[in-house]
Amino acid sequence: MKHRITGVVLAGGASKRMGRSKAQLPVGDRRMIEWIVRAMDCLFDEIIVVTHHPQSFPMLENVYFVQDAVPVSTRSSLVGLYTGLLHARNETIFVVPCDMPLLNRGLIEYMIGLLDGEDVRVPMTGSHFQPLHAFYRKTCLPHMRRSIDQQQYKVIRFYDEVLVRTVDETSIKTYDPELISFMNVNSEEDYQRVLALWEIMGESWHCDWVQHNPFNQRKEQRHDKHRSTGNVQRKRQNSYF
Repeated sequence: MKHRITGVVLAGGASKRMGRSKAQLPVGDRRMIEWIVRAMDCLFDEIIVVTHHPQSFPMLENVYFVQDAVPVSTRSSLVGLYTGLLHARNETIFVVPCDMPLLNRGLIEYMIGLLDGEDVRVPMTGSHFQPLHAFYRKTCLPHMRRSIDQQQYKVIRFYDEVLVRTVDETSIKTYDPELISFMNVNSEEDYQRVLALWEIMGESWHCDWVQHNPFNQRKEQRHDKHRSTGNVQRKRQNSYF
């Protein structure tokens, strides 16, 4: 059974350094954001994609698209995080950006098992938080909004105001020894590194996430059938907030 947690994917960045949409970058036979959504769909009973351009993602199924709930002059991960948490039907969300495709199932499930009423459960690598690979409760909303209203857009800005529990690096490395699940794509060099890793681990990643999930197995069968017959019409059950 899926956890009553909402998976939130942030896809609202300008991608200035890449010069093109990171969410749409091909990885294997799909787009980067597709792999992230399919991974989320294995664990969570609701998926939200925060984006100003939902029409750019016709390939995504069974997701809710939402736009930033607070108008600001600059793109902000905190605003996207706030928006996803605000619209989530569940009390808790797990958030990732659209350019972090090498998610580790064991690590995320381990973090789920640690949840115990805290406002934030966030990994730490070295002395650094990983705030965009973390769980947040709706109790964070007023603190996030206050930071946004004060134009303090750093995600961890409100951490001192809420109960934060961390996941230490030693525990993380039990599941992800090289910490590649936190690797995101900010440059062409980063993208090429992700592609090289996918060549090595893509099949095992796909097996761990998709083939162990009956719902995704059925979607994979439908995808193969449509691809083989040349039928490009796909059933979509997306909604818009």
